[in-house]
Amino acid sequence: MAAVGAISAVAAGLLNGSWNLPTKPDAPRLVNAALYWEWEQIWLVANVLIVVFNTFLVLGVVGAGTLGDVYRGASSGELGSICAFSLLWGFGGVGYGQAIKRVGMALGTSIVMAQIVCIGTVLPLAFSAADMTTQEIIGSVVGVLLACAGFAMSSRAGLLRDAGDEAGARARGSRASTTTTAAVVDVEDPVKGASRSTFVESMAWCVAGGVLSSMLQFSFVFGGGLVDDAEERGVAKEASAMPVWMLCFIFNSFGHVFYASWLLKANDTWRKFRSTPARDWAHGGVMCALIAVAFTAHIHLYGLGAAKMGSSGAVFAWPLVMSSTVFTAQVWSLVLGEWTDASLEARVANWASLSL
Repeated sequence: MAAVGAISAVAAGLLNGSWNLPTKPDAPRLVNAALYWEWEQIWLVANVLIVVFNTFLVLGVVGAGTLGDVYRGASSGELGSICAFSLLWGFGGVGYGQAIKRVGMALGTSIVMAQIVCIGTVLPLAFSAADMTTQEIIGSVVGVLLACAGFAMSSRAGLLRDAGDEAGARARGSRASTTTTAAVVDVEDPVKGASRSTFVESMAWCVAGGVLSSMLQFSFVFGGGLVDDAEERGVAKEASAMPVWMLCFIFNSFGHVFYASWLLKANDTWRKFRSTPARDWAHGGVMCALIAVAFTAHIHLYGLGAAKMGSSGAVFAWPLVMSSTVFTAQVWSLVLGEWTDASLEARVANWASLSL
């Protein structure tokens, strides 16, 4: 059973590290939605489909009658807490998406997941420590430390890569400046100021993505009663968390839909839905559906993995999911050519992070 749980957790990580691939402008053409739509268009459609797919899945597995009974039996405090923390989780997802867009899959995923794996593992560990052996607690802590070491190495690799890119850009600017001194003033000064501003903004998105995404765990800390009630009403243990997930997905979507809609208005990209040819619309829609299926599946595979790994499953499954997520994102960053022009030191650091 533990082996099935571990496999499910790793599969969840593979999907979690891959579901946002269609949003990348340099993704393979076959799975690239960014060829036809802007980021906010993809994000809006995908997050609406995520709620639709998850709703059909939960209703099919749990049943509308049982789901209603579980909600009626819950207190307003339980339901309110689940909804509030799920709302914060949604804005964390926006931060993660922006982190990927701004600093790349490797660096963005590493920074965000480092925060998530620490907060998301320590929290259930604090609540489950009494039911765990000393060896299990030590194993969990060591696993988190190894994962964080890998995340740190990945971040270093990304910074080295970006430093090399910046040095190359400065060298090109320096060669261009030989034609006129004025060119140095016009090109270099604005770039330096923009670089500092962009870095701070990108890191802010990474931190927001990590901290707010970790709020999902609180939904289950306060929603444990709904899980127990669902199981008592005959729902299989592996699916007993679905009533909580139903609320999580719905309120998670609010942040995504709000932010995407705001960008669509601010960037005047609503009109691109109308102007996109039918063939490109179909491709973009299929890619958004692919995002929705992968995202929904990774969440429920994580739940299956945690259930199969026993009473302390959340403690072990969470870092396993996050570590395989980062590994997958690193592999995709290699496929997408994010490291093609990187220095040898950056590439060595990247491979070291994959090993960890």
